[in-house]
Amino acid sequence: MKKDIDSLKDIQFLVDKFYETVRADSFIGPIFNTRLDGRWEMHHHKLYRFWHTILLRRPGYFGDPVPIHFNMNIDENHFDHWLKLWVNSVDEYFEGEIAERAKFRGKTIAAAFLSKIKKADASKKR
Repeated sequence: MKKDIDSLKDIQFLVDKFYETVRADSFIGPIFNTRLDGRWEMHHHKLYRFWHTILLRRPGYFGDPVPIHFNMNIDENHFDHWLKLWVNSVDEYFEGEIAERAKFRGKTIAAAFLSKIKKADASKKR
């Protein structure tokens, strides 16, 4: 039986497993691998704090992660694919209330990022 996400250690495990999948993925992997070459460890540590704050409501992440995604040439297809990989990773290793929160928050975060990227792109065209 799978367990729920209930600690920073669980979040670290999930983030690490998820990004193993992302790095090997033929669609979004090249985007991440190019941008994060030599900086994967730093990225993971930032995401540990991000998801720890989001899922377990433990303060630790501060900042605005959206602008770094501007000018990446990513669209709804990329976010949909990212979300599919995220949900699959959560489902593969965890179940329970926080696991469901992780999937829901992944969906809302993907939608928010995409919306802000579209808005930024539209304002550049003016």
